[in-house]
Order: sequence, then structure tokens, then C-alpha cells
Amino acid sequence: MRIGLLAVLLAVLLIGAAFAWNQFSQQQLVAEQARSTQLLGQIGRMRDVSSALEAQSELNAFRGEAMGSDLVWSGVLDRVRGALPPETSVVGFDLTPGAVPDPAATDKDAAKKAVGLTGTLTVDSPNAIDLGALSRTLRGVDGVLAADGNANIASQQSPGRYTYTIDITFNQTVYSGRFAKEATK
Repeated sequence: MRIGLLAVLLAVLLIGAAFAWNQFSQQQLVAEQARSTQLLGQIGRMRDVSSALEAQSELNAFRGEAMGSDLVWSGVLDRVRGALPPETSVVGFDLTPGAVPDPAATDKDAAKKAVGLTGTLTVDSPNAIDLGALSRTLRGVDGVLAADGNANIASQQSPGRYTYTIDITFNQTVYSGRFAKEATK
């Protein structure tokens, strides 16, 4: 009978321990579920930050594409001015940027072959200029793909002065490249 009583007592102790362990585990489960709910709430609040960062990244890429043909105009005109005869100056231009450089083309040779800026330059001189020789000189300027004399006109406003128009095409090395990294992000 003692053995039976000890067996019953042992069974009651084991059942009590299991019940206590079950209660403890349920409390831990409730605490962890509350923590999970809290973390999900924090993640939900950070969704706005994630969306803002994604929007910023998209806008930077868009700006990179939109500004891919950004130029330093003074640098472009300085290249041309250096090739002009003495007392000759650029008095006007009608130039249009070309295509945005391909971000995958990382070598400079691709930029030297691709059309970057095209249009017309207007130059003024007190002397008659050999337009063919000037065009050949401009073709030798770094960044110029093509240059062809278009017209020469004796100035009506300033007698003794000559105005020339030159069709010119620059390659993509005239682009500043300031936004190239943003275009590839």
C-alpha cells in the first residue's frame, strides 16, 4: 500500500510539475506574442521610411537619366575659341545635346565616337576667313566629331566685319558626367 501511495503521490507531483511548466510556458508564449506584435508595429511604421528611400533612389536615377547630357558650356566654348583665328569670336550658337551616354559603356572610346552636342556656331571676324581651313582646324579640336562651314555673310550692322556659321558636332566627352553615377543606381 505504501508503494501505491508513493506512486499516487509521485503521479500528483509529476502532474503538478507539468501543470506549473505548462503555465510558465503559456506566460512566455503570451510575452513573446506581445513582443512580436510590438515588432510588427515598428516594422509597419518603418514602411514609410522604406518607401521614402525607394522613392529617393528612383528620383536620383531619373535625375541621372534626365541630366545625363549635362554640359559645362564654358568648357565647350573654350575648346572652340582656342581654335579660332585672332580677333575672331563666337557671337552665337544653336546647339542641342544629344543622347544620354550609355551607362554600360565605361570606356572613353565609346564616348569619343558617340554624338553628344550638335548644332551651329556663329563667329564674327574683322577679316575674311578661309571657312574650309577653319572647319578643318575645328575638326582637330578635342571633342569635335565634325565641323563644316555653312555660310559667310558681310555684316550689315558693322561694315567691314564678317559673320560665319559653322555646323558642328561634338562627341560625348563634352558631357560633364556629374550625374552618371545616379543614372546607374
